[in-house]
Amino acid sequence: MLADAPAGGPNNSRAQGGYDAYFGTYAVDTAQGTVTQRLLGSLSKENVGMVLTRAMTVKGDRFMIQLQTATAQGESITRTLTWERVG
Repeated sequence: MLADAPAGGPNNSRAQGGYDAYFGTYAVDTAQGTVTQRLLGSLSKENVGMVLTRAMTVKGDRFMIQLQTATAQGESITRTLTWERVG
């Protein structure tokens, strides 16, 4: 079993065994190109109540959220989460 990964930065939640999941409310600021999420529930109890603001892009049927963070070794990386409308 993998150990919990530390949060890479202040705008990152902590993975459990390499997996992360949370839910909550969100607000979109199209002028700034950001989405702000308020975590109401999370695999990691300490993340509940966190407010995360991340860059977002909408292109056609794709919605992408990007997060600047770091690996456990301190290397800077950009994580991208992409949703695509189907049907």
